Amino acid sequence: MKLRAYLFAFFLPIAGMCVEAQPWFGDVYQFHFLGSYAYSRFNSVQNGVPQLKTPFNANVLYFGLDFSPSPVWSIDTDLQFADTTAMSFNFRSLCAQGRYSWFDDIIGDPVSFVTGFNVRFTSSKALRDVSCPSHGNVDFELNFALGKEWEAKNCWLFRAWGYGAVGHANRGAPWVRAVVALETNIEDHHKIAIYGEGINGYGRHTHVDLDHFYGYARVREKAIDVGIRYGYRMDVWGTLRVEYVRRVLAKAAPERVNTVIVGYLLPFSL
Repeated sequence: MKLRAYLFAFFLPIAGMCVEAQPWFGDVYQFHFLGSYAYSRFNSVQNGVPQLKTPFNANVLYFGLDFSPSPVWSIDTDLQFADTTAMSFNFRSLCAQGRYSWFDDIIGDPVSFVTGFNVRFTSSKALRDVSCPSHGNVDFELNFALGKEWEAKNCWLFRAWGYGAVGHANRGAPWVRAVVALETNIEDHHKIAIYGEGINGYGRHTHVDLDHFYGYARVREKAIDVGIRYGYRMDVWGTLRVEYVRRVLAKAAPERVNTVIVGYLLPFSL
């Protein structure tokens, strides 16, 4: 049987959703702590009015905690702080998520399939920051994830999975977003992932008013990011990760964004 431990927890910078996304849970009664720092930089906002005059820099700190109280339930939270060109260091958002596993290929099902629900609270100050991807002060999402692992001995060797979500804030229009990823695990120490992420908002505004910006709830945003990540597992001491993300398409959103992420994932039990 393949081991569940040391999940390669997934970070979703495009939508600011840093809660868990992949369709596999950790060991029962085991916690996973993830701390990450992300630096992003861009020079313009597609259809932004007025346009940026100087480069925009964003520094985001993320702290997440995941826990599985049973083989079929997972609960996780995240807390974010940001220091950007538009906002000095301050609280950005807080999110909580619950997910249920309907199928699990680790125990013999053909695929893994998970559904979930999350809610994110974002500060009003952060909503005035165009680099903050939240839509409103309260964002709600229904999501699902589908994936398949291929094993070698006692650990997985390759896995492919996808994630989809539909959301709505306390105001404005709905949105949909998706992730597709391919990962490999070399000797259970070196973990490499390539992925694509996309979001499509259904707001009526095709321009981004940078002087009066207040979240993406009413903006018809579109964005696609591609990323690559490497993680090194240090046995019981957790996993160190580095990641690079590039925005390749943007409509009514920051464009040509470059993001570098470093993180540390630690599983532990009480």
